Amino acid sequence: MIEIEKGSAGCPGLARLEPDDAMAVRGLFDRVSAESLYRRFFSPISRPDPFTSSLLRVDQLEREAVAAIEDGEVVGVAQYSRRPGAEYAEMAILVADDWQRQGLGTRMIAALSQTAVGHGVKAFAVDVQGDNYGAHRLLRRVAPGLRLAFSGGVGEGSFPIASSR
Repeated sequence: MIEIEKGSAGCPGLARLEPDDAMAVRGLFDRVSAESLYRRFFSPISRPDPFTSSLLRVDQLEREAVAAIEDGEVVGVAQYSRRPGAEYAEMAILVADDWQRQGLGTRMIAALSQTAVGHGVKAFAVDVQGDNYGAHRLLRRVAPGLRLAFSGGVGEGSFPIASSR
């Protein structure tokens, strides 16, 4: 992991994940409910290996992941992936159940956006289940003008990202 923001009492730090962070990411699997996993992957995930490999497919250009770290443990991950050179990237987020609704998603998306902009990404595309109210609230905070098009209970949309530098 590469630290990008130091944590403080009760406020996790942020770090960029690297492919060799499997042990740290593996611990997140145990802190996430089956429902949260389903909401993130749109499929049941019952074993940690596919979970870990999915989150660690990073190359620091087309695929990137930012983790929230508390006491050396990963408690959330935001990631993007795109086709080589594309101006938009698919973005997804997962936060341990005990850490949800505490602002981690907003912070991780902001940090991920900074990295993405530096690599030429101009927008994030998202898919969200219609009844995932927590994700809808998060998206309203980070992308107030976002409009989702729903089909089969899943909303799809995209929003521009910009550097705050």
